[in-house]
Amino acid sequence: MDNYQKQLSTWQKSANKQADFLFVKKLIKEWPQAEIYLVGGAVRDIILERVTKDFDFVVAKVEAKDLEKFLAYEGEVNLVGKSFGVFKFVPGKPLPNPLLGKERGIFFEPFDIALPRTEQAGLSGGYKDFAVQSDKDLKIEEDLSRRDFTINALAWDLRKQELIDKFSGLKDLNDKIIRAIGRPEQRFQEDYTRLLRAIRFACQLDFVIEVKTLAVIKKKSEKILEITKERINEEFTKIIMSDNAETGLRLMQSIGLLKILIPELEKGVGLAQNKAHIYEVFEHSVRSLGIAAQKKYKLEVRLAALFHDIGKPVTREFKDGDATFYNHDQAGAKITKQVLKRLNYANDIIKAVVHLVRYHMFYYALDTVTDAGVRRLLNRIGQENIDDFINLRICDRLGMGRPKAKPWKLIQLERRFKEVQLDPITPKMLKITGYDVIAELQIQPGPKIGLILNALLGEILEKPEKNTKKYLIGRIKELNKLKDRDLEKMHPDIAFYEEERKRLLHKTAE
Repeated sequence: MDNYQKQLSTWQKSANKQADFLFVKKLIKEWPQAEIYLVGGAVRDIILERVTKDFDFVVAKVEAKDLEKFLAYEGEVNLVGKSFGVFKFVPGKPLPNPLLGKERGIFFEPFDIALPRTEQAGLSGGYKDFAVQSDKDLKIEEDLSRRDFTINALAWDLRKQELIDKFSGLKDLNDKIIRAIGRPEQRFQEDYTRLLRAIRFACQLDFVIEVKTLAVIKKKSEKILEITKERINEEFTKIIMSDNAETGLRLMQSIGLLKILIPELEKGVGLAQNKAHIYEVFEHSVRSLGIAAQKKYKLEVRLAALFHDIGKPVTREFKDGDATFYNHDQAGAKITKQVLKRLNYANDIIKAVVHLVRYHMFYYALDTVTDAGVRRLLNRIGQENIDDFINLRICDRLGMGRPKAKPWKLIQLERRFKEVQLDPITPKMLKITGYDVIAELQIQPGPKIGLILNALLGEILEKPEKNTKKYLIGRIKELNKLKDRDLEKMHPDIAFYEEERKRLLHKTAE
């Protein structure tokens, strides 16, 4: 305990020097009888030496109306519904200089500040199915008793600089355990979101869920559907974005939450693939997600890694004694869209993930695919999506147990993607067009126009600074005096310039 006291005391000394925490000292000075505590996840994270932006405070011995008035003077304050009795507080005043155009920001989420509370749950498991009673004289231990897990029921007394640990949260932090406070069945029945929160904390902290707590989660798993889509989305996304996302999905599957929330993924459990795969569908999918998390890829790539083969269970057939999954990418895109809508993801995220799943099987046999084919592929997947598709292919490969994330073919494909994105070495890069030639010479369209444009192209490839409309217009009449055979000799060696530009491109990349 002494070591943790020291960590928290050190944090408080540092916080006292930050403008966003100055309200604490002012509050203590304003009300000498006040008790103010840092509670919950922030205390846990400081002890674990994890970065946190989410700070919750409990203030006792101060009337609610007086607290609200004080906070309004120190910054912006909003009461988050009478049923919750929590103030959302953003320290600081608007900047005095209106030219700056916005208010002074903070590095943290808005602070939650509340009086000590008791909650009488309706026991339906709904997030708002309880009555909140704020009591300025309630002991902090009573307030902590209503929280979800022991590791979140720690409080740091900011006045006395003492750690309050009524439910052995420190021991569970040391033992790396997620344990419900008191009777697990009652804790989850108060709020069924905690079924997913337990998994989320296990993933984020790399902890294990205590046996009795885990048993109740399994027993109550079907109740997760009674929670709003917004809260399911919030917890599921945090699981996906954790470093241990693969563990989280395995936990969801073993507990029974996966078959309730995403039954389409559950269908891949135990489903064997063809002889080219050593893992069944679900195993491969969660391994692919694990690689995405390991490499810290963004949300869209992680979701695509998890869902890219979700169409296989509905497309599996057998041919010549082996499984086939023809068009599983198309089927998977449709299923992924349905799942992500059900999980309440934003339209832009759904669109990006569905696109990745739809085209994750892109063909890149470079010995047979021409530059035109590469351009067509680039047009299908989108230039802005190249990195996401390459990263998804890496997850897919390593999730199959392949030894190399980027085989030679994938490296070459990246190279060719870059090459075909160069402006083509054609008259299109000139600052004039064939219409300018026609207008300047007052002639009808014909072969002569192309000859003149190619001659001009030869000049600017040697001296790009000449590529101005004024210079090129001036040259048109001079070139028109030449015979066609002489103009043909001025046609540049396009192949030479293509290779030279590619060489410079990759030299710069190195």
